[in-house]
Amino acid sequence: MWKRALVTGASSGIGREIARQLAADGTELVVVARNEARLVELAESLDVECQVLVADLGERGELSIVEERLRDTSAPIDLLVNNAGFGHTGSIDELDIEREAAVVDVNVVAVHRLSLIAARVMVAAGRGGILNVSSMAGFMASPEGGTYAATKSFVTTLSESMHTDLKRRGVHVTALCPGFTRTEFQERADYDTSKLPDVVWQSAEEVAAAGLAGIAKNTAIVVPGAKNKIGALAINAMPRRLRRFALDKLPT
Repeated sequence: MWKRALVTGASSGIGREIARQLAADGTELVVVARNEARLVELAESLDVECQVLVADLGERGELSIVEERLRDTSAPIDLLVNNAGFGHTGSIDELDIEREAAVVDVNVVAVHRLSLIAARVMVAAGRGGILNVSSMAGFMASPEGGTYAATKSFVTTLSESMHTDLKRRGVHVTALCPGFTRTEFQERADYDTSKLPDVVWQSAEEVAAAGLAGIAKNTAIVVPGAKNKIGALAINAMPRRLRRFALDKLPT
């Protein structure tokens, strides 16, 4: 379905698996991340043309490299996958302000700019897709993870709005909202998962497949996994006041 996709955060986890599944379907790739060695390893393992772009999306100068690649109509991108993102855990008064601001730069600013640029290019071309990897964390406030949850709420809302704006103009837009997924994310966020049962986890392969199926069908929001779907429905049906009451009852 897609000729050429640009995937951010492609060096590991969900982004890497999305790139692999796209390549298996014959989609050419532009893979973006900070870790050049991992990107080169990925590119060499695939049977499609794969361009490597090394960039820290939290740095405006490096983000501009990716922006220019999206604008390049000599080898147009018809699917943008905004997967790069990270977060930290801890009491909001103790987390480093600059590190939290960097979360906003990558999870919000980069996603916003790349999505808007892609939208303009794809509308002009008459077709395309934008798959933004969000999170179930964006459906509800998250004590000790407030910045991350807020950024993912932005990603979901932006994606849903763009979906409505662009669906009649040939451009698909989907927000992929996974729950707990076995990647390196939790370790980097200093998130203790030792008490979480195996049943709550999904694999990156499952999440990637759900996201790619969703963008192909132009589904506005994709929550992969039956348990996550039930959880998302329950959260979204709960009045905000009741959500806050439930959060206030959590042990501290």
